Amino acid sequence: MKDISFFSEDKYLFLPSIRNPRVALTVSSAAKAKNAHMLYNPFSPKAKILKKTSQFSFTSLNALMTGIAPIVSHVKSDLIKHLENKFNTPFSASIYYATAKDKVVLQLQTKGSVFGYLKFPLNAFGIENITVEGKAIALLSERKIIAPIKDSGHYKDIPYIILPEIRGIIGNSSDNDIVHLANKFKKERKLRLKEHQRIKDLCCVLELSNHKAYGSIVADILKNSTEYYYEAFEHGDLTPWNIVKTNKGLVPFDFEFFIENGMEYLDLIKYHFQVGRLLLNKNHKDLTTYLFNKIRNNEAKLLISIFLILEIIRLEKINEPYDFHDNLLNHICE
Repeated sequence: MKDISFFSEDKYLFLPSIRNPRVALTVSSAAKAKNAHMLYNPFSPKAKILKKTSQFSFTSLNALMTGIAPIVSHVKSDLIKHLENKFNTPFSASIYYATAKDKVVLQLQTKGSVFGYLKFPLNAFGIENITVEGKAIALLSERKIIAPIKDSGHYKDIPYIILPEIRGIIGNSSDNDIVHLANKFKKERKLRLKEHQRIKDLCCVLELSNHKAYGSIVADILKNSTEYYYEAFEHGDLTPWNIVKTNKGLVPFDFEFFIENGMEYLDLIKYHFQVGRLLLNKNHKDLTTYLFNKIRNNEAKLLISIFLILEIIRLEKINEPYDFHDNLLNHICE
């Protein structure tokens, strides 16, 4: 898959740097540059300033900036030609390189507007994620939670999906709005923890792993839990950067870690965990207090522990470090 090029015949600006780019934005015209910058949604103050400066410069002073900035010109790739033939329209593409290096996301522009966002896998992991996302969108669009896929297909026997544009703003949301969004994912049945398929699957994984200590923690949790919890569709990665604020409310996207037979509260915990850890830079002690204040449930300690063990298993599967999660779990269990 490494020989596939994703560029259209355009001038490109690479952000945050040309050596280690996160995005390649088409800036061939002011209109293209304005749309292209919607693909870049940073959260750090420094990166936000970079985006605002770049967006203003290439939208208001396009002719000047394309003459003095480090711009790279590209020829039209075969993939773009394939899409143009399929939809009988010319495309400009801006490119987002996923941090996990499993896929790219192309913002496809045509005739001055955004046609859609194409997700294209770069490896077997990316193919698996896009397959999961396609299934998630099919299920959730039936419930009117999100819009259906705009199109899907194959290029060189590699599957891809095209998602419709969601007009809005990506950023932090109020706690009430996040709870309201999470409630849309609930199903009808309420079960004890030990009866949930999500927990049964976790127990099976732990039995086959070397994590005996985690198995003991889960066993104690199931013994002590008395509450009933809704079955739910789990987004799997509910975070501020995976939610768009629209004039009709919050709309989630990026369902690559979707769980069909999930459980309520786990998405809420993931949201506040990521905000506390990555955006607020809280240490283990402060993050524990922060999560207990956000998760209003008599069994918050048990639920957060379950969440951390699920995250540890997920991170281990993809060879990502999980020391922070393990240390936080130990701190909560003390």
